[in-house]
Amino acid sequence: MRVKNFFTIFVTIILTTICLYYISYDIIYSKNDKKKTLNLGLDLKGGISMILDISEKDLLKKFTENSKNFIFLKALENTDNKKKEDPNIDYLSFFIHSFNQEIQNKKLNFRLSSPILFGNKSNIENIDSNSSDSEVERFLREKIESSIISIQNILRSRIDRFGIIQPNIQRIKNSNRILIELSGIKNIDRIKNILEKKAELHFLETYSFQEIISYFHTINKFGKKHFKIKKSFIDLLNIPLIKYSNSVGLVHIKYKKIISDFLNSSEAINSLPYHLHNVKFLWGAKNLDNFFQLFAIKINDEEISSSLNGDMVTHAYKSFGPLNEISINIKMNREGTKKWKIFTEKNMGKSIAIVLDNLVYTVPVVQSVIPNGISQIYGHFSIQESNDLINVLNTGKLPTSVKIIQTNIIGPYLGNESIQKGILSFFIALFFIFIWMFFYYSIPGLYADIVLFFNIIFIFGILISMNTVLTFPGIAGIILTLAMSMDANILIYEQIKENIKNKVNRLTTSINNSYTLQGALSSIIDGQITTLLCGIILFYFGIGPIRGFATTLIIGIMVSMFTSICLGRLFLEWHLKKYKKISFRKKTFISVLNNIQNVKYDFLSKRKWSYIISCILIISSILSFFLKGFNMGLDFSGGRSYVILFDRKIIPEKISEILSKTFIENGIPSFPRVQTFGDEKQLKIVTKYKIWEENNQIDEIILKKMFFALKTYFTINFEDFKNIKKKKSLGILSIEKVGPVVATDMIYKAYISIIVSLIGIFTYIFIRFKKWQFGLGAIISLIHDSIIVLGIFSFFHGKFPVLEIDQTFIAALLTIIGYSINDTVIVYDKIRKISEKTSSLMKETINNGICDSLSRTINTSLITLLVVSIIFLFGGKILHSLMLALFIGISVGTYSSIFIAPSIIYDCFNKKNIKK
Repeated sequence: MRVKNFFTIFVTIILTTICLYYISYDIIYSKNDKKKTLNLGLDLKGGISMILDISEKDLLKKFTENSKNFIFLKALENTDNKKKEDPNIDYLSFFIHSFNQEIQNKKLNFRLSSPILFGNKSNIENIDSNSSDSEVERFLREKIESSIISIQNILRSRIDRFGIIQPNIQRIKNSNRILIELSGIKNIDRIKNILEKKAELHFLETYSFQEIISYFHTINKFGKKHFKIKKSFIDLLNIPLIKYSNSVGLVHIKYKKIISDFLNSSEAINSLPYHLHNVKFLWGAKNLDNFFQLFAIKINDEEISSSLNGDMVTHAYKSFGPLNEISINIKMNREGTKKWKIFTEKNMGKSIAIVLDNLVYTVPVVQSVIPNGISQIYGHFSIQESNDLINVLNTGKLPTSVKIIQTNIIGPYLGNESIQKGILSFFIALFFIFIWMFFYYSIPGLYADIVLFFNIIFIFGILISMNTVLTFPGIAGIILTLAMSMDANILIYEQIKENIKNKVNRLTTSINNSYTLQGALSSIIDGQITTLLCGIILFYFGIGPIRGFATTLIIGIMVSMFTSICLGRLFLEWHLKKYKKISFRKKTFISVLNNIQNVKYDFLSKRKWSYIISCILIISSILSFFLKGFNMGLDFSGGRSYVILFDRKIIPEKISEILSKTFIENGIPSFPRVQTFGDEKQLKIVTKYKIWEENNQIDEIILKKMFFALKTYFTINFEDFKNIKKKKSLGILSIEKVGPVVATDMIYKAYISIIVSLIGIFTYIFIRFKKWQFGLGAIISLIHDSIIVLGIFSFFHGKFPVLEIDQTFIAALLTIIGYSINDTVIVYDKIRKISEKTSSLMKETINNGICDSLSRTINTSLITLLVVSIIFLFGGKILHSLMLALFIGISVGTYSSIFIAPSIIYDCFNKKNIKK
């Protein structure tokens, strides 16, 4: 015993010292040193969360050196179409399957290792013409993986140069996507621009205005038919304004897309004369008072890979000219220096274009041959623009393009509100847990509170040491974990009370027996392992805030196992040694629950009524699924969501009516979902308008449409409306965007996580209890709980918009599964222990098992429901959906663990064995 106590004291001192060190270090030095700190997540501090998709299609094109082979391109097209239907397909595997299918259909003798595909000069060391498809596939997987790692490192480097502290950059498991979370960001557009730049730099020849004007006059006759406006193509170019400049047109921003579409139309392309066969029209990078320059660039796709490009840049830096004009200086390597000299010699006296990511930054005239490989880019840059461009050039070119497919922008106004409410709910919940335990268990309850205090120190110390990002769901996970950690103490105390009731000779023996596998320890281990299993599955399949929730849940469970079993026992033994006696009852209004322990009730005799009630609820829920559906959140439906603050109370239906007339796609109104969000002056607007459109400017266009449609409600300009900043009194507070492909992927992962959880739980219970009936009873009970919770969310979502099915709800559902199985396992454990003494599973045995665990079940449920209610009332609107789901789920789970799960065991076992 002394050895065990010494070990507990030693570990507690070491853990407490380390954790207090990290906590104090975080409080004192966090502003100056961010190496070890608990960083606030986006929902607490404000910032931006993005998911970037890396194009496997572009990578495959790159590996073939942009092959134009029609079978290769057809296979890519087929794979893209399949990807839209099923986002979870393995892109490379399906591409190879589609490629081989096209070959077979056309009866061609053609392989992936062909020199015009992947067996080209660039890959000659790894692939030859005899390489099999499996060898090519293995090579391509390695290349794709290394490219993704390279992209992740380049993006991290760009963000570090941007000066952001503690960014969260992680690859989403088993995917080509990268999650980036940046807190405290002020200029959202700037960071998005930096991340999406491929940094593909080229120095290219240009066509002059005189060389291109005759072609423009030729295609001008198609213009009116194409544009469906009164102006002709020539008029839109504002030609009189650009005759003496290096561009070939100056186009207003509202006609930019129309001009691009027309120049890429079949009429325009088919009208190209031979001497312009390699022309490509590119836009200038600079917005000149809502006008953009149009340039005609000479591009030969076969030669461009070997021409001057960004790979030859070794260093970029800025300098200031005579009039303080900023220029960006580019220094090239030996190969680039040689090519630059030849290139400038060839184009002496001509204009050349310096192009970055298909945007023309400047078109200087070559005045002399440049032999030293140094060039300058002028573009009327601001200091910020020049810094960002240098950042992108110095960190290198991305192997392929990346696209932001999901964004979640949270303003600091919501963040500050979240912090205050999160802290308030945290302390209120802790206060009520402390009070409850003391008034229910007297002095042992006080020791349980001290154990809880150590839990808090250990959890926060570990989170800080891991540099964890704390999110709002993470705070909820901590609070929920603390409430559930009380369950271990309650189980032990109830076992001690039972031992005392059974007249175990000494109090010391009663306590010691409760800390054994024959006592409460087996129930604690079974319950915690099943909940831990759900936490691990949630961590594996979740991303961002959901993973934060799972992290705190896992850490909390592991910490509570040590503190409750080891530290709690140490305090009780110390008390007995000093005071010789201890009471586990306190005469208060709460102690009436102590009488539950003496209840003897025939629960199984009411099982038919339980089945009837449950069947009615389940059938009603399933009918509601089909008739009313669900309020699917953005995570699972895709779309854009905006939280907007007005200066007065706003009727949601009125705003919905206005926006439905504005958001019209293909002649059909796109009806947005508008609801009050917390304060009656705040609205949440969700729309699927143009969600499939991949134009980079579409986000800005939608914001403008919304602003001008609602302009009568605002006294601010568009810039103030859209910019997310502190102490904002009007306008956008947060923006979230989820692409339809991401939404489908999230639904798939939600299904998988729930199914894997159920399979894992069934397997564990089957192994632990050695009878399939126990596993079946637990799984049916969990499915029962899940369907009823989903049914309530379906039936009432029209009246309560907060009842939304999203990632947070899936976290709640898995937590409910974990909590419910914890309840069920403890009841099962009691039944098993009683049945081991009688060598049979009689009706009386099952009833006694339920009754013996009743005090613990109700006590734990009441504490957890109390905590969930406090978080719901004081924790802020962001957590309403999560807490409401938990409240409903815990209530239903408590009912099912008492009335449903034991009844299924009784009905599934052999009747002869039960009657024995």
